[in-house]
Amino acid sequence: MLKVVITAPRGTMDSLIVQEAYKHEAIQVIGCVGTPGRSYIGEDAGLVCGLGKEIGAPVYADIEDLTDDGEMLIEACDVVIDYSTIELSMAVLDKCVEHGKAYLCGTTGFAAEQLEAFAKASESIPIMQTANTSFVVTVMKKLLAEAAAYLEEKAGMEIIEAHSDTKLDAPSGTAIELAQAMAGGMKNKGYDDITFHSVRAGNTPSSHHVLFGCQGEMFQITHDAYDWRCYAIGACDAALFLGKKLDAGECGSFQMSDLL
Repeated sequence: MLKVVITAPRGTMDSLIVQEAYKHEAIQVIGCVGTPGRSYIGEDAGLVCGLGKEIGAPVYADIEDLTDDGEMLIEACDVVIDYSTIELSMAVLDKCVEHGKAYLCGTTGFAAEQLEAFAKASESIPIMQTANTSFVVTVMKKLLAEAAAYLEEKAGMEIIEAHSDTKLDAPSGTAIELAQAMAGGMKNKGYDDITFHSVRAGNTPSSHHVLFGCQGEMFQITHDAYDWRCYAIGACDAALFLGKKLDAGECGSFQMSDLL
């Protein structure tokens, strides 16, 4: 049984991850970490995330708080799943390295030096820092790399991505990863040859349209998420993957493509 700690259990993404992890027969949610001072600190994560029942996982104010068994929360887990803020994610990264725990981070918008800290940490623990844990989007990246390889001399390439008006970063982390996959498939063009368009409106969950504009024709590869639960399911799969790496004593920086 993989023991996980999940941050921000009231967040849009993490609340779904708590629900899906609770339903998974191979995962045990032992606790969550919320924002200090919030009224839900000390409550059961099942109630906080909207599941509607207790799951035996309290919400703590800090990942190093002591559990009822007198053990530090982070010491009691195998993997930390974190879709929160840049500040909290960097703090969690440090704690995972310090205590030797695997880390799945879905937070986006990191600066270059912060990404370097993730790369450094991967030398001592298994890490997955990814903008998107959808299995389908992972397959999409493979298709885009192949399409870009064939069409780079024949097409202009553009990515139109749409998210809710609460999303702070633009272009989205997923759009960046799609472009990186495309650039990896090309020989004569690169990342800077791909144009981004970002839309922030309403409560749009996630939409990514990749256009290959050729003379007289257009080719599109599209992914529309109408329910964020697909990312939560993928996060559980990724956590299990990282748990196996931790058990095997294997460090490194992993991606969802490693699950294919």
